[in-house]
Amino acid sequence: MARSVLIFAFFLGISQLLQAQAPRAEINPCGTPPGKSEWLKKYQQNPQAHFRSVDTTLYVPLTIHLVGQDNGSGYFSQAQLLDVLCRLNSDYEEANIQFFIEGDINYLPNSAWNDHETVLEGAEMMFLNNVEHTINTYFVSNPAGNCGYNLPYAGIAMRKGCAGASDHTWAHEIGHNLSVQHPFLGWEGGVSYDGSVGHNFSDPAPLTVTYDYTYFKDTLIIDTLIIDTALVELVDGSNCQVAADGFCDTSPDYIAQRWNCNIDGESPQEQTDPTGAKFRSDGSLIMGYANDACQSRFTPEQIAAMRANLYEEKADYLYNQTPLPPVSSNPVTIVFPQEDELVQFDNIYLEWEPLENATHYLVQVSPVPSFTGSLATNYIITTNSITLPEALTIDRNYYWRVRGYNSHSFCNPETANMRFRTAQLSAVNNIASITAIRLMPSLTSPGQSVLLEFESKKTFSAQLKLLAATGQLLRNQQLAVQTGSNQFSIGTDGLAPGMYFAWVENEEGRALERFVIR
Repeated sequence: MARSVLIFAFFLGISQLLQAQAPRAEINPCGTPPGKSEWLKKYQQNPQAHFRSVDTTLYVPLTIHLVGQDNGSGYFSQAQLLDVLCRLNSDYEEANIQFFIEGDINYLPNSAWNDHETVLEGAEMMFLNNVEHTINTYFVSNPAGNCGYNLPYAGIAMRKGCAGASDHTWAHEIGHNLSVQHPFLGWEGGVSYDGSVGHNFSDPAPLTVTYDYTYFKDTLIIDTLIIDTALVELVDGSNCQVAADGFCDTSPDYIAQRWNCNIDGESPQEQTDPTGAKFRSDGSLIMGYANDACQSRFTPEQIAAMRANLYEEKADYLYNQTPLPPVSSNPVTIVFPQEDELVQFDNIYLEWEPLENATHYLVQVSPVPSFTGSLATNYIITTNSITLPEALTIDRNYYWRVRGYNSHSFCNPETANMRFRTAQLSAVNNIASITAIRLMPSLTSPGQSVLLEFESKKTFSAQLKLLAATGQLLRNQQLAVQTGSNQFSIGTDGLAPGMYFAWVENEEGRALERFVIR
């Protein structure tokens, strides 16, 4: 069914590739080259001959590449990455296919890759950075004018703006990676592969349409334009096994542009098959072009094909079928600082209770509660506490939150926003008559007393005040200070975890020390 037209061209001189050359102002939903792999063609001749059981969960490794600008800015946020990973596994739950992060996230500061105009540039990026035996996904600002694309010989490029908690683009592109195609296969260029033939959907569709198959190959060496012909699927299902995507449980669809579904989950655009039968496209199909809010599923035949493709064509993905246990569904419990506590502006210490089965934590700190834009700073760590590596602005409110995850489990909720205020809280001593003041231990447990020690040059009376980090006075007692060594015990019964200050005051000034109950 394929006819070839020889066109000789230099590899770097190609100016048009796929639909990936969409104008910047017009984002194409998917730039994946249309066409069926040889494996899918063989599979669809006799699906029953292939192992397609859905009883076993298949775990598939992902290598994540976050691409930014040359100066290291503009990366896809880690919080959004966790959201879209959670969505991806939810989309594939019915297929009993789950994805996990293999290795560390790869950060690529390269402005040209981050905003690339052609698939050739994207392919170059992938060839230089791909990790074998994994699905390599690159999150970029502009993947050649598309929301995303999958190159069968390289990897997946995803637009950051099309990757969110309610987006199905990544699931769509991985569907391509696992062999399934658009339900409207053949219509990507309209009736003719180059969009040169118009069509009125009120009129009967032609029996066949053509599409550019050149780039659905296992190589990027470009020397031949291949135009393939696809049968147009009929409403009565009589040619469903050989027309369009070849799956009989994906109903006819001729719309190769983004569309909103109606109240029935179907396309507002009514179409007409070659026999004159009227129909509307199914908006629930993730492999279609309905808006994300409409999409929700893969069909049983698509699922069977993807699983068979993993077993037969991509068995190298299945090298690790022992997942980490899921992270607890409970949110992280904050230890310090609690709401509105004061913290030392140049020594910010944050702590939370360990979360069951979490191996990593995403910690976000921001001067605004929305955590949006470049103002928010993200930290990925493997312990349940962090001392920030940089000072924050003094006398300012900041917000922070934590989310636990591991390589297989991404859906744990983040904590509610917690607010703290930066201040100058370093130990001070403005009382000239006392020296060598110290508080032991500086880190203690609830109910364990702390000991205030200092040397005094004279006898005097003073006040010992215990204050919470919010400045609230909790206790106040009179001290009889003696010449020489002095020791005073401070009880912590009834005090919640957090930071506290011990103040010694007299007419000369004050001495301040702090301790933390954890």
